[in-house]
Amino acid sequence: MSNPTFQLNLPKITVPKYTKYRLAEPGGGRPPRPAGKFAFGYFFGKRGGFTFRDLAGQYAPFLKEIYFPWPGLLSARELEGDPVPLRKQLVEDLKFCRSKGMELDLLVNATCYGDASFTRAQCDDYYSHLRELASNGLLPEVVTTTSPYIAEITKKFDGSIDRRASVNMRLNSTLAMEYVMREFDSFYICRDVQRELSDMKVFAEWGKKNGKKLCMLANSACLRYCPWQTFHETLLSHNYKHALPEMKKLEMPPTLCAGFVSNKQYEEILRGSWIRPEDLHRYEPYVSVIKLSTREADRPDLILKAYTSGSFDGDLLQILDPTFSFLVAPQIFDNKAFPKEWSEGKIAGRCANDCTHCGKCTEVLKLILKRDPDLPDGSARSATKKTAPKRRH
Repeated sequence: MSNPTFQLNLPKITVPKYTKYRLAEPGGGRPPRPAGKFAFGYFFGKRGGFTFRDLAGQYAPFLKEIYFPWPGLLSARELEGDPVPLRKQLVEDLKFCRSKGMELDLLVNATCYGDASFTRAQCDDYYSHLRELASNGLLPEVVTTTSPYIAEITKKFDGSIDRRASVNMRLNSTLAMEYVMREFDSFYICRDVQRELSDMKVFAEWGKKNGKKLCMLANSACLRYCPWQTFHETLLSHNYKHALPEMKKLEMPPTLCAGFVSNKQYEEILRGSWIRPEDLHRYEPYVSVIKLSTREADRPDLILKAYTSGSFDGDLLQILDPTFSFLVAPQIFDNKAFPKEWSEGKIAGRCANDCTHCGKCTEVLKLILKRDPDLPDGSARSATKKTAPKRRH
């Protein structure tokens, strides 16, 4: 690669003294985001020291929807464990969310259902799960799916349910949405194009004209235009532990992004689709729901705190999913060191669609890549011992 031709005319930014994060009241920094805008992903057990209900209760004023898998019904992430106790816990937590005014979004968003796809057997199985949810008073307001067939039979089961096109469908044009507007009522915009505000405006105008709601995923760390996405999503739907021996034998990374980061090609993270909390207000006029990827995130508390307040003074990697923080440690991406050019769209927008390796991302990386000041010299996070990340949307 040639030397960068782009230079940022900015003074050096010193690393601030970071503090250890605790769960805080929503707010601080920028004015709070409009109430009821965010979709929060359900998780079992504890993450970052908090249960799902801890965080759902704390941030209830900001949460429009809870998106969740139903144990026994295949979604984009295979669930391990006995589905009976998992469902019992999930039912209690979802009832709590309903009591707080949150809507429910059932995930039926695997990219592969094998021989069962588009069969009466799949319909009967799906309907049995919907009836069980309904018997608990939890028939979802939304079903998010990658399957036009699931969308169609959802309408036949109950026409009031919003059928939402999954982000995994990669709808990157109004023409693509037009093709499936009969089957779907709302759409997740393809992450690959969402940084360009002019595109978001076009999508929003189309949605308003056709009576469709638009949604976006704010904190995905997946590669933009990733050619491995369908392959990887299929592995995740079926718990790819069976693939580990071949990965080791061939020395292949579990994901394309993990391979890049392991090779210290950190610019590829910058070329992604994620939106900084400080920039999210620019997108709010165009979408009805802002999804936060939290189902398997290490620190869902930090993600909620950052995006509901519109500000984050810490390691950007900790609020992205997958995080990559343990692969980059002991260095961090200082979120407060991003130049204003980033948010104005001169870097974060369309330029990554057809990257010419002009050097912009390399210069930004020089500003934000810093040693974690919370670590003493010569130490590294224990998280570096973890295995490579999974995609978790």
